[in-house]
Amino acid sequence: MRLPRSRAQIILGLSLLVTVAADFATGPDVNLHVFYLAIACFGSWCLGERTGLAVGVIAVLMLAANRGFGFGEHVSHAQRATLFWNMLARCLTSIIMVATASGLRHSLDEARWSATTDALTGVLNKAAFQRRLGALVRHAQRRGDSLVLAYIDLDGFKGVNDGFGHAAGDRLLCDFSEQASDAIRAHDLFARIGGDEFVTLMTVPNGPQGDIAAERLHHRLSVILRGTGHAVTCSMGAMVVPAQAVVDTTTLVEAADALMYEVKRGGKNALRVARLDLQTTSTGQVVLPLRPDRRKDQSKMADAA
Repeated sequence: MRLPRSRAQIILGLSLLVTVAADFATGPDVNLHVFYLAIACFGSWCLGERTGLAVGVIAVLMLAANRGFGFGEHVSHAQRATLFWNMLARCLTSIIMVATASGLRHSLDEARWSATTDALTGVLNKAAFQRRLGALVRHAQRRGDSLVLAYIDLDGFKGVNDGFGHAAGDRLLCDFSEQASDAIRAHDLFARIGGDEFVTLMTVPNGPQGDIAAERLHHRLSVILRGTGHAVTCSMGAMVVPAQAVVDTTTLVEAADALMYEVKRGGKNALRVARLDLQTTSTGQVVLPLRPDRRKDQSKMADAA
């Protein structure tokens, strides 16, 4: 599934070359059609139906070439008819196998898309975000980066549904998701958690850069929402923490969620950025507390207007 297209082309070309050479070397007495079918299925799976069908055509031509295309001096009408039937059978078999391989690949791609993508907005869904969250955290730990996990809620979205209908609300969510995804880097994560709640994870070199990244993100999201023409704003809570400090990603998400609800209770349409104090267990393992330590909470409130 993850084989690069260029590498698949090389593998298919070499396999086909070896099979054709072996077919010529063994002559008409040895049937190598099963190898052509395998190559055709591989080509259809990795490179598309046309590639698989092209391999099938080569298999048919090789059958005819090994038998002189039925034009030998001592070839009877019955032998020509047999050759024609065998060519037709190979052609039909190749078409069926290529279509089957292509159908399976399309079905698998659709299943993978459904498992990782929010059906309405096209961004990552909650399950896919949780799976990729751990991988991005480990990558940041190897690089020594810090993380910015932002929990986002759209203020006033219910009013759009009530006043303009659910179709308008769906369009707003789709437009917001598309533009918000463009507002972050390709390797960062952006997902719809449910309803009008979203979450994003970004990597930054250090904590101060995390504060700046969170403020910029909130500003960009606020600009996107103003462009929708609806009275919808953005409440966002953002956790900035060294990647090495993250042991439980669920706790990190819960902390950002708690910050977002503090913004909602404080008047909405704002950003709260916090850095959690690190705590050390008796085994020396660094963990994050579930809630920010308010006595040492470094937070900022930024009005989006």
